[in-house]
Amino acid sequence: MQLSGVEAAIRELMQDVKRVQEAISVLKKIQAQRTDKGPGSRRGGKRLSAQARRRISEAAKKRWAALRAVKKETGKAAKG
Repeated sequence: MQLSGVEAAIRELMQDVKRVQEAISVLKKIQAQRTDKGPGSRRGGKRLSAQARRRISEAAKKRWAALRAVKKETGKAAKG
């Protein structure tokens, strides 16, 4: 009588193992879909023209010059 209880427990555990293995398999497939980008899916960077780079550079220089000017003015006001 005790063996049949043990056998039933073993059968139940084997079913649990099978369900867990199936769940792991599904999760691995989902993970592979998210991480596998495949050929040709590399995100290409947009190329900036020389003129666009120059405009961006000039705008950045103006921003930094304005920031330095503000710091310089506040620095003199604080000292004087």
